[in-house]
Amino acid sequence: MKYFNIVFFFLCAVIFACSIAKAEELLTVQNVFFKSSQDNNAVVFVQIQGEPKYSYFRLDDGRIVLNIENSKIIKKGAIIPASSSGVVSEIHFAQNTPDMVRIVVGSNVKAPYNITKINGGILISVGSSTPLISLVNGITSELQNVVPYNYTPEKNQLASNQTSQVNSSVSSSSINTLNVKNSKIIVIDPGHGGSDPGCVANGVQEKIATLGVALHLKPILEKMGFKVIMTRETDRDVWGRPNMPGFDADESELQARVNIANENGAALFLSIHFNACADPSIHGTQVYYYTPQSFRYASIMINDIAKVNPVYTDKPIRRPFWVIKYTTMPSILIETDFITNPSVAAQVYNPAYQEKIAQAIAQGIYDSYKEIYQ
Repeated sequence: MKYFNIVFFFLCAVIFACSIAKAEELLTVQNVFFKSSQDNNAVVFVQIQGEPKYSYFRLDDGRIVLNIENSKIIKKGAIIPASSSGVVSEIHFAQNTPDMVRIVVGSNVKAPYNITKINGGILISVGSSTPLISLVNGITSELQNVVPYNYTPEKNQLASNQTSQVNSSVSSSSINTLNVKNSKIIVIDPGHGGSDPGCVANGVQEKIATLGVALHLKPILEKMGFKVIMTRETDRDVWGRPNMPGFDADESELQARVNIANENGAALFLSIHFNACADPSIHGTQVYYYTPQSFRYASIMINDIAKVNPVYTDKPIRRPFWVIKYTTMPSILIETDFITNPSVAAQVYNPAYQEKIAQAIAQGIYDSYKEIYQ
């Protein structure tokens, strides 16, 4: 028995040492750079030393996905090109799993691309099926506009009435009640939660702020005659289990929210988020949709929220966010406001603020349901 214990201890020590060695072997993604040319070509240069193993693929919406194995990234983030009409719309980069970094490049689905290992990193060329080596020259010395990972504002759609509607309000007495025999199902998804804090700025965690608004929203909708299902009612992961077959950890978490809406036959789906931006002065709501059936829902929601909060973009923005792309009913995602704005951050945990936003969202849901289904 003594001999067995010694051998067992030795094996455990070897395994532990191997695991430490493996962790230390992770290559480091040091930075991500973007550069475009006048002929509508662009490159994304992923700076990484060593010989990285990687794979890549393209999604149906045109996004290019690069997975770098056995790697870690110093800091996740995003780059939003200054021109909204270029061949690349956005670049997001983050730690996808403990030993894999993922780079996602938004692009036109028809644009050719090429991914090549070059000295100092990996080159993603967009607009050309061959490497655009000439564009890389001097790229690491250029100033990059790196912003928080989930940054998506479109400044060219900035609402002209940001300040004119700030003092308007929707009172609880003006909220209508549905006169329907059977309550319709509304699925409310407070973004992030549990292991995923979402945006963090000015002492605010997005996951806490979204849940606060959602918990105020639920009873308002129930008084209107809706049946409300929440994807979460506490600070937790919605999935929180081994990955779904064919999905990574992030996708499993998002698909779990989609499944709740689809399997319950929801009439409408709403995902609540708060935004972040490198510019702390930016303030206001954005509403996203993906499917054509969701456009009117998004438009109505903007109009109702604008009565209590400035809007950053006065029209719905089409984006293939997972939870609004794969749900089968009209679905929208609301970026309530920017917690990187200190004045906004000071309010978002306040119950009065959460109630105000919830009242406006509830009215938007009521008005949308009435137009779509009645």
